[in-house]
Amino acid sequence: MQQTEMFALLERKIEEMLEEVELLRMEVTELRDAKDALEADKSESTRRLQSLLARFESTQAAQSAA
Repeated sequence: MQQTEMFALLERKIEEMLEEVELLRMEVTELRDAKDALEADKSESTRRLQSLLARFESTQAAQSAA
């Protein structure tokens, strides 16, 4: 294999690796966005559940007092 061919092969490999790195960066960004959305959903669900529990407890307290 000539030196020119070796450099061409090396160049192709480096370009492939750079493309792979860019794809992985995009995937990481997508995963971070998905994680943020899931955390927001979890927070909203927790807030709603706490609200329902508070209503349930106040209803129980009112029934016990009656």
